[in-house]
Amino acid sequence: MKKSHFQALAVSSLLIMSTASYAEEMSPVSVFGSQDETQQAGSAHYISDEEMKALGYTDAERVLNRIPGVYSQTEDGYGLRTNLGMRGTSALRTTKINVLEDGVPQGPAIYSNGSMYFFPDVGRMEGVEILKGAAAIGQGPRTTAGTINFLSRSVPTMGSEGHYSVTLGDDGFERNHTYYGGNIGSIGYVFEYHDYRADGFKSIQGSGATDAGFDRQTDLVKLRYTPVNSAWNQTFEITSSNTTETSNETYIGLTGTDFAANPYQRYGASSVDQMDNDYHRYIFTHTMQPSSNITVTSKLYKTRYARIWGKSGEMFVDPDADGANTNNATVTYSNIDMAGNCAGDSGIELRACNILTNNTAMVNGEYIKRSMGHRDYGMTGVQFIVNHELGNHSLEYGYRRHKDYRARADSGFSERYTKDANGTMTMLVGGRIGDDQSRFDDAELKDTDAVSWHLKDTITSGAFTHQFGVRYEDMENNDGINSNPGNSKQDLERTATMMAASTLYRVSPGVSLYASYNQGHSPVDAGKGLSVEPEESDNFEVGFRNESAGGFMEVIAFLNDYEQLNETCLEAAGCSGSTGDTTNKGQAEVKGIEFQYRINNLFAAPQMKGAGSVSSTRYPFMVTGMIQESEYKGQNTTYVGNTIPYVPDFQFYTSLGMETNNWSVALGAKYLDDVFTNDANTYRTGKAFIFDLSSSMNLPINTGGIKNAKLFLNADNLFDKVIVASEHEYGKRPNKPLSVMAGVKFDF
Repeated sequence: MKKSHFQALAVSSLLIMSTASYAEEMSPVSVFGSQDETQQAGSAHYISDEEMKALGYTDAERVLNRIPGVYSQTEDGYGLRTNLGMRGTSALRTTKINVLEDGVPQGPAIYSNGSMYFFPDVGRMEGVEILKGAAAIGQGPRTTAGTINFLSRSVPTMGSEGHYSVTLGDDGFERNHTYYGGNIGSIGYVFEYHDYRADGFKSIQGSGATDAGFDRQTDLVKLRYTPVNSAWNQTFEITSSNTTETSNETYIGLTGTDFAANPYQRYGASSVDQMDNDYHRYIFTHTMQPSSNITVTSKLYKTRYARIWGKSGEMFVDPDADGANTNNATVTYSNIDMAGNCAGDSGIELRACNILTNNTAMVNGEYIKRSMGHRDYGMTGVQFIVNHELGNHSLEYGYRRHKDYRARADSGFSERYTKDANGTMTMLVGGRIGDDQSRFDDAELKDTDAVSWHLKDTITSGAFTHQFGVRYEDMENNDGINSNPGNSKQDLERTATMMAASTLYRVSPGVSLYASYNQGHSPVDAGKGLSVEPEESDNFEVGFRNESAGGFMEVIAFLNDYEQLNETCLEAAGCSGSTGDTTNKGQAEVKGIEFQYRINNLFAAPQMKGAGSVSSTRYPFMVTGMIQESEYKGQNTTYVGNTIPYVPDFQFYTSLGMETNNWSVALGAKYLDDVFTNDANTYRTGKAFIFDLSSSMNLPINTGGIKNAKLFLNADNLFDKVIVASEHEYGKRPNKPLSVMAGVKFDF
């Protein structure tokens, strides 16, 4: 559907809602989500199923950017490649955050390769937990920034429940989400399907070019068995989920000149770029209560993730442009002066830049290389959590045995294309080099065998709650080749011990003060020698919290003092070094303040004129944000005083809504701060306020088992603001433009 159609629909829908009148009372709906998790001494947040459905987002960045201290770096505009950071950690590929689903590592290979090229669909989740600082000591191996735990659809405890929603939007966006769960005797079940797709908001140059869109599907099945009259209240649960994705995404951006002319174009050289991936996840969960004060949760898990990302990244060019092929050489795109509109290029780099930006056509002997980057990841593990209530002590014992690997096959298989001046790509005769099997025989294989355990003791004494925790990690890294994994080039063992302590003081009902300390640790990817040290930090936070029936307020001051900050060279950042290499960046410091304030009803309910009066109209209001400062210090004199890449100085989100029992409308505004994207602080993104609008209206449908039916309409980037969402050696990339989406959802 065209944008004009959706914009017209948006106007008419809002007019309908603004002129409608109702007399029903508004039910008490939480604005931000349950605050149960925030009673501990440390930074913790929970987003409920109710709020997840109200938001209706498929992009994890949009959900989590509402949480103070969580920030993101936009890449594709749809959140397919999610980049999240917390408290000074780089957002790129979410490498410094523990990402879990149902308390189990999400992967794809948390020890061997921390980069998150796969991220779960947030649109199908029924809740999200976010833990930072000392509150996250129970999860690892990364304890510097924190943990995000996505809660997948649960099996109903009794009866049955179902849900369906469909969304249509600009640029061919379509989303379908349905689930149904119930119980048959002692067997409980839930089946879920979630898919979304779009044609993309960018146009690719050249004849016959594909669209810039994607297609992604996830299915989930859970089966639970609860024995009748079990002596230990046992339950057994099996989870299976599968995700497939095809996305026509690229790393190639635009020069400054081309971005100014049309930020939503893509060079023809990127027309053949495409990622195909498959993710499979299996979890077996057993819970039991051997006594009234002891609960044991055991999980066996296995994941497998494979992706092929064929993308253009270098070209073979003739600086003489005479077709004689006497001085031809290879140029990688990261060596082209995209930021300077090719002004800094000469010789073969200038030739390559002119070809890439369609200022000239290729001659005989020149070609663009499409690398068929294939990755294969896997994880298996078992973990046990024992919760033991002992007097005023709440003890948690945890153990995990984990193995993961990454097989990377980048050589031996590629495609060669020629390109005309219009951007049209044509594969050369005989342009496919190598085959899939030969690549995997010589694939680079990295694997890790890790054992971890942790202990937490929460002590309640009057108005005080103290928590002490310790975590131990033992990691054995190996680095070899797929055809002969026993012929390891490396067999290194690393260990780490982390401590955490926190105290909360309840000043009065709902009002508390707390302070915490924890040791941060982020392991080195497999394949790195002992000369590359793991990331370590000392983390401090002090907070004030005030919770009441009508609202919530929290202010946290934090300091993360890095003894050793690490950075992994990633193609996504235009890194000019060896992809996957980890570099010690030395000392760094990040300090700041996080804040949030929400109130369920900002104004007194007015009496509205019309067909009738409206009673108990509510105006929910929220504001969250952070102010922080990051700086390289001490050891690395090259970057001393510079800001850490992808770490914003300021972030701000606010929303004001108007709602009754039958309709709602809310206007939100997010401030995107500009951030540096490299250590030298020469590339940076744009900054702007981005507004969004959401609205819904109840539908009078209560037949055939249908209930809670709603018509909804959302507008992202309401004023169509254009900024540079990311910039590095591969050029500038834009944010997502104005997008309007509408749909229907209901329970059954």
